[in-house]
Amino acid sequence: MAPSEGGADLDEALARHGPEAIGAFSPTRATLAAMTARGFLATGLEPVYPKEARCPEIRSGFADPTRSDGSRRPLRFFQGLHGGIDIPAPEGTPIRAMAAGTVVHKHGIQGIGGIGLILQHAPEDTGLPAWLYTEYKHLRALPDGPIGERVALGQVIAEAGISGTQGHYGEEGLSHLHLTAYWSTSPEFSAGRLFIPKDGRWLDPLALFRPAGGAADLESAALKALPKAEKKIAIAYRGPDGQTSPHGARLIWPFACAGR
Repeated sequence: MAPSEGGADLDEALARHGPEAIGAFSPTRATLAAMTARGFLATGLEPVYPKEARCPEIRSGFADPTRSDGSRRPLRFFQGLHGGIDIPAPEGTPIRAMAAGTVVHKHGIQGIGGIGLILQHAPEDTGLPAWLYTEYKHLRALPDGPIGERVALGQVIAEAGISGTQGHYGEEGLSHLHLTAYWSTSPEFSAGRLFIPKDGRWLDPLALFRPAGGAADLESAALKALPKAEKKIAIAYRGPDGQTSPHGARLIWPFACAGR
């Protein structure tokens, strides 16, 4: 079933955030102009996975027009562009909180996103100069914890699944994590069929692993303009033994990375 926004919910979001935000965050009402204005554009950032560990790797990147299996994305959702990154993983693989944060939204199966969970991360959680949001989709089951629950860095928050993927990746679906990231200078947001941070902007999730700078450093246009050498992003991670590498990292890969 295609995602849809209820009339009352959409009217409330429109009144609160304005038409440009609807055009940037509504999958079926998105426009390229509004998406680009809110940071929904390819940055060219490239992950550098650790040599000493095996991490589940990205198969479809942010703003990519193709899926993990190489097929084209349907134009009716975000103009055919990918609103996050896809990381294939066997069904039931534990998903970890990328940073300390608070559960602010959960949703059951409603269209191609499947079961999902959103965490809000305050600047003191990450060391980055903005309020961040990480969204985890296609989960195996809806997590038990309540809205408002605090989670720790690396805490298991869900399991990878196929929810929302059946029929889009064959009849069996494809078990993977769809990871979305947003940022804002405000902690306020609205959560309904549309989740919209106040003055929110899209973020290439790989940008979470860059050194902390000013809020302008999170802008997708600025990331796109970086020299090629600065677009290679080293991934921080946690191993099965619970150790974080590099030590002291406050943002990590959403899956544990096994030693080689």
